Amino acid sequence: MGKAIARRSRNALVTNSLKDPITKRYIIRHVGMLIRKELTSMCSDRAQSVLKNHSTTTLKEFTWSTLMTELSSHAPILVSILKSCTETCTLRQNRNAVIGVCCAVLLKFRYSKMCLFQKIVSLILYAGNVAKQVSFVCVCFNSCYCSS
Repeated sequence: MGKAIARRSRNALVTNSLKDPITKRYIIRHVGMLIRKELTSMCSDRAQSVLKNHSTTTLKEFTWSTLMTELSSHAPILVSILKSCTETCTLRQNRNAVIGVCCAVLLKFRYSKMCLFQKIVSLILYAGNVAKQVSFVCVCFNSCYCSS
C-alpha cells in the first residue's frame, strides 16, 4: 500500500485497501453511512421531492428523467453505485427506470410519505382492471420413490 501512496496511484491504493479484510470492512461501513446520510437528507420534511408530491398533475407528468435529476443531486453516491451495477455491454433504454425503481423502493422503506412510485403502480393496475386481491394457485406434485 505504501508504494501506491508514493506513486499517487489511486486505483492501486483502492485495490490494495480492498484486499485487506479489516480495511475493506471499514470502507464498506463508511460508504453505507454516506448512503444512509443521503437517504436521510432526501427523506427530511424540509426536502422537496418528486416522490413526496401526490398531486394529480405530478402523477400525470411523472418522468424518469426528473426523478434521476433529483436523485443525482441529492444522492450522488447511491446513484453512482446503482449505475455501476446496471452497466451492461449493450446500452439499455430502461436503465434510468431501473435505478429510479430501486431508489423509490429504498426511500419508501425509509420514509412512508415517499410513495409516488407505488401510487403510479397502483393506478396502472387499477386502470387494467386488476382485482384488489390476487389469488395464487398452488400445484402440488406427488412424487413416487422407487426403492430397490
